[in-house]
This record gives sequence, C-alpha cells and structure tokens, in this order.
Amino acid sequence: MGFNGTQMSQDPAESNQYLYERIYLELREEIRSGKYRKGDWFPPERVLKDRFATTHLTVRNALAKLVLEGYIERYSGKGTLVIYSRDNAVASQRGSHFVSGHLLLRHMDETNATILETLERQLRGLDLPLRISLHHDDALLEAALYGQAAGSGSLVILEPAASSQSILHKAAELQNTIVVRGLQDPPRCPQVIVDDVKGAREAVRYICDLGYRMISFVSGEPCFAAEQLRKGYEEGLAAEGLKLNVALQAGAAAGVDAAAESCRKILDKSPDCRAFLCATDEAAAGVMRCMSSAGFVPGRDCSVIGYGNSRLASGMGITSLDPGAEKIAETIMSIVRDMMARGSFPIETFKTSPDLKLRTTCSRNISPM
Repeated sequence: MGFNGTQMSQDPAESNQYLYERIYLELREEIRSGKYRKGDWFPPERVLKDRFATTHLTVRNALAKLVLEGYIERYSGKGTLVIYSRDNAVASQRGSHFVSGHLLLRHMDETNATILETLERQLRGLDLPLRISLHHDDALLEAALYGQAAGSGSLVILEPAASSQSILHKAAELQNTIVVRGLQDPPRCPQVIVDDVKGAREAVRYICDLGYRMISFVSGEPCFAAEQLRKGYEEGLAAEGLKLNVALQAGAAAGVDAAAESCRKILDKSPDCRAFLCATDEAAAGVMRCMSSAGFVPGRDCSVIGYGNSRLASGMGITSLDPGAEKIAETIMSIVRDMMARGSFPIETFKTSPDLKLRTTCSRNISPM
C-alpha cells in the first residue's frame, strides 16, 4: 500500500530514516512485485514528487539508489526504464570506484558538523568509510592534505580555502573531487554551493519590507560565503532602488567583540542606521551588543540578521539565514550515487537555497528608519 508525506511522518519507527530511503524502499517493492516490469517506463520525477509530497532532489536521491542497485536506468530526455527482471534473485549491485571518502573542510562549524554526521551515516551504508581533516584556511596544509587524500584513491569532498584555485584545477584533473561551499566558474568538477547571493537578496528585501531604507553589511573573516553574501547584499540594495554606501559596510574579525566595534564605527559615520545584515551569527550578536549599549532594542528599535542558524542564533533569538546542512549533504550524496551508478561525475554546479529563520531581532513591530 502506498503512503503520502503526512502518513510517513506519523510512524516513530520510521522517523530516523531519510525520506528518500523510504521512497526508495516503496518503489523498489513495486518493481520487485511486478507492478513495473522489465522494459516498462517508470513514472517521471514530477509525478513521484507530487505523489510523495516532497522535492525533486529527494525523489532524485531515491531514483539514484535504484539505479545504483540495478533496478532502473535513466536516459536524459527520454525517461526512466525498468531493467530489473523478477527472474533475477537480486538486483545487480554496482561497486564503488573509491576505497574511502575523505572530507576536507576549512573548520568545524555547526553546518559542517551536521554535514559530517549525515555523510558518515550514509556513506557507511555504501561501505565507504569516511575520514575528516581540517585545513583551517591554510593553503599549504590544504595542499598537503588534499594530495594525500586524492593520492590514496579516495573520494574527496573539499571545502576549499579562501584562495584555492591551484587545488581546484588539480581536482578537475583527478576527477575524484566534489567541491562544497566554494566555486569554480565554469565548473571543472561537481560542486555544491549554497546560493547565498539569493539568500542575502531576500534578507535585504525582507528588511526593506519592514520599512528600512538604510541597511548595513557587517562581514566576518574572508570566505566564500561572506563574499557571496556581500554580492547578494549589493544586488538586493540595487533591486530596492537603494544606493550602495561604503560607510554602511564594515569588516570584522572573528568574535562578538570585533563585530560590536565594527558596528560602532558604522554608527559613528551613519548614526541613523538601524538595520544590519551580518555574515555570521557571531557578528550579529556583536551588532546586538553594540545597539543595546546605545539604548536600542533589537526587534523593536532596530533589525539584525545573521548567517548560520547556529545555536547562538537560536539561544539569542537572532533572525538568521540557514545554509541548510541537510540539503547540502543530500545533494552530495545524490552526486556520489550518480557517480557510482554511471562511473563518472556530473560536471556541473548544484545549488541549494538558504532559508530565513525569523526570530525576535526582526519584527514588524518596529520604528523603521
């Protein structure tokens, strides 16, 4: 018997399974039972998306696993063909092309910790052990760690340092790397990025909808996300007909104190500024401290948005852009399964979208400036 998205969430025994796994199991059973026979065309993604009340990406992951296990074949522009025969005892299992997986990250923030946890669990199900290394934005250390991982025949999932063009070119040559939270343009290997430009644009639009016409941007340490957020901030201002004002932009080193000092410098130049988009939740906390010390209550007298949707943001009630670690990990696994099924990586950029998590630092009960 089929199920829908609502029914699936009601079974506690199944709550720990990923949605795509449950979709995969039901579709596999339908193929095994003979509902779909060898040579039949399988329902398209859009039909399955509506049937299970989920996203294209979730359906794609379920189908990728069916491809990997030899139940279906997918043909670009034509559709999905059932290749499993009930005469076979089991579907043929295709082996991994890698001896292990190696996750190479800048640092272990909360987003990366969730990505690690998710990938470790899912790669274990593919008999692919996972190692983790941190390069802390040190280009020499990154090069050494990457060379060791790539040379061992591992699948490398790389979050590049702020300046890693040489590494990215090498990754393209080796064809064993997925770039995460970094960008090559044009792509030379598969890459998964969070569309922070879009997220920042939407955050600016939300702030403008509250009535503000003067919005500051407080960045953090140099990284890909901060660069993309700044770009989205600038695009968002232009879309709202606001001029870019360098006096409303400030860099900040890591930490709450540094961001508070940056906020004070902004207020010295632009004392009427009451809205802030920040590249980290820490920076947002620093802005809140500065505004509170100046007698302004965030969410009532001013608005502050951070980035990361961290425990800090949740605990302090900071409205924050959530990069979506689960969506990042799910997209990575979709690429891995596709590679294992087809023997080659899709050379393209996969984008996930951040979500704006509204909390008390952005409210409609304010006095806009």
